[in-house]
Amino acid sequence: MPLVIIVFILLLTLWLLLTSGDLGSLLVGLPFIMLALWSYRLQRHAPYPLTFSFLGALRFVGFFLRESLRGGLDIALRVWQPRVSLSVAFYEYRLIFPQGPIRSFFMYCISLLPGTLSVCVSENGKLRLHVLDDRGAVAEDLARLEQRVCDLFALPCYKGAL
Repeated sequence: MPLVIIVFILLLTLWLLLTSGDLGSLLVGLPFIMLALWSYRLQRHAPYPLTFSFLGALRFVGFFLRESLRGGLDIALRVWQPRVSLSVAFYEYRLIFPQGPIRSFFMYCISLLPGTLSVCVSENGKLRLHVLDDRGAVAEDLARLEQRVCDLFALPCYKGAL
């Protein structure tokens, strides 16, 4: 089965999960899914071949759901209990992914992690993040996300592998 069809099915499934299966929402969802597929096809010229792992996708969906819940609970806790202290900072992290669609995907997924947001990538390949609490396990969370993205795209996951 062509990869673009697999991506379409995954995006459609994700959309239906997010909208509780409301088929009427496809009026809005399908144009965005098609836009995502068009963008995906434009970015297929990666410095390495794009492959896809079904098992990796299942792991990523579980990770996505768990981290979305964790992030939502973290923000809710910070809103409802102002005593929760913050230690806002910028944090730098060396990326293992070369420039291309997988690096972009990884950077988009960072917003799943509680209190993190991608800011920019330096010329030497370091990702700058804004974090609400730099006392947490930022590096460990990023390494887990990297592993899930590597699993999703069937890539080796260690510094210097790509």
